[in-house]
Amino acid sequence: MKTIKALMVQPKTPQTFWNHDVSLKAIGFKAVMPPLGLMTVAAMFPDYYNVTLVDMNVRDLESRDIEQNDIVFLTGMWIHRESFLKVLNMCHDHGKTVVAGGPFVQSAYGRPGTDYLESDKIDHLILYEAENNLPDFLWDYAWGKAKKVYDNNEKPLLKFTPSPRFDLIEPNDYACMALQFSRGCPFNCEFCDIVQMFGRVPRTKSATQFMHEIENLFATGYRGRLFIVDDNFIANRKNVKEMLRLLAAWQEEHDYPYLLFTEASIDLAKDDELLDLMARSGFTSVFVGIESPDSATLRAAKKNQNAACDMNHAIEKIQRAGIEVMGGFILGFDTDKDDDAFDRQLEFIRQNGIAQSMVGLLAAMPHTDLYKRLEREGRIIREDVPHSGDNVDTVLNFVPVMPAEKLVSGYKRVIAETYLPKNYFDRALTLISRLPDLKVTGLRHAEPWKRKLAMSKLTNYPSKTKIVYELLKLFFAPFGLHALWFIIRSSRYGLLALPVAIELTFRGSHYFSVAARIAHAQQQTQPAPVEHEARRKAAPLILKPAAGLGK
Repeated sequence: MKTIKALMVQPKTPQTFWNHDVSLKAIGFKAVMPPLGLMTVAAMFPDYYNVTLVDMNVRDLESRDIEQNDIVFLTGMWIHRESFLKVLNMCHDHGKTVVAGGPFVQSAYGRPGTDYLESDKIDHLILYEAENNLPDFLWDYAWGKAKKVYDNNEKPLLKFTPSPRFDLIEPNDYACMALQFSRGCPFNCEFCDIVQMFGRVPRTKSATQFMHEIENLFATGYRGRLFIVDDNFIANRKNVKEMLRLLAAWQEEHDYPYLLFTEASIDLAKDDELLDLMARSGFTSVFVGIESPDSATLRAAKKNQNAACDMNHAIEKIQRAGIEVMGGFILGFDTDKDDDAFDRQLEFIRQNGIAQSMVGLLAAMPHTDLYKRLEREGRIIREDVPHSGDNVDTVLNFVPVMPAEKLVSGYKRVIAETYLPKNYFDRALTLISRLPDLKVTGLRHAEPWKRKLAMSKLTNYPSKTKIVYELLKLFFAPFGLHALWFIIRSSRYGLLALPVAIELTFRGSHYFSVAARIAHAQQQTQPAPVEHEARRKAAPLILKPAAGLGK
């Protein structure tokens, strides 16, 4: 078979709540994490494919990259739309065959304002999960009979998913690496599109399969942060516990080369064995979708797993296990009718020491139960302007119950108060006060795994000299005195509080910047809802996202 030169392109991510681009580049990284999806897809290609990968978050895509290849594979999420289209036009100008897939393509296909997906600029579309559709495309392409769309929506078993190709990237370009253990979620939150994409039955890799991927990563020489990208890591309790037992033993044997973080539902706190296994495996933080402290709001949004537990107790329990809780919050639910909604969010965030609190306005994502309901009620706004994909911008794509001007104003107040430097560092100190095993003396008689993990937390930082230099620079920033006082106060909890405090300080510098952009976003008008205009009380006021701000 003739060799086919394939180029895989990860579009550039604009500045967002998540990317920490300024602070990461200051300490020597080029991007947050590698394009795991493309690296995994690349491993599915036959041997006669010669694959190269360009991550535009690491370097610019050049014309010669396109010219030197026969076919281009392009992916992305909604937030990558602008960069996605730029790459698409570049490939079209060079007359290259383009294959597009991934979350953006899946969600946007057939939606208003996305005709370019069906234009002649994209030759082939791979919808849904690649394990089912990519092999069929590759076979058809080899025989010159490839179709425009491949859309098998069966949910593949992950035991056939190959280990990602780490050879396509330079691991040390990234602040963390990424692996996947599972797909799917057993819950059915009204606003979430995970179930629509991956189903309600959680599918996992085998424990040995995942450990093989860990070994492959270890062989690259990379040491540091590792993100398990699952939307709900603990969705299949039986399988994840089996894997964690192997991972905990492997981490201790190898002196904890990886500090892990992931996403999970708050009912993690109800399973002591699972919480202990995650701590023993080196998990240092977990992102939890909290959404709202109001139980009526949670039940209305079908977030019953949150409504059914004492979230204050759950968060503190996870923190005292040594795992930071990062929280996701949403404003704009139909039950958010007055200023109390904003005040409740602020108080909950403060009280629970959630340093990283991602507060966003509710968005009706295509295909979700929320979108379908709001469409029936005539509250969806015309999609003349495509969804931005930014979960912290101030753009509404539906008519809220609360007057839009009031909702946006209250949201901006929550962001501003959440990321006042004093408030942020106070929450960070609350978090540190709850973390265990921060004093070296207290670890003297502790179990070996605790001592090894503690040492890893203290030393697992690249370019320590550069970090110290950049930290000193932060002390001269407008929030510098708050940062210095925070680090001084943190020191009383032990030597091991120092690396945690330094990391939280760098994170804070990024959040302050994002909050400032949100606060200064400019207003613009927005078209009316698509249908049922008689039901509409008033067209919402929409705020234009600040330049460069994205998800």
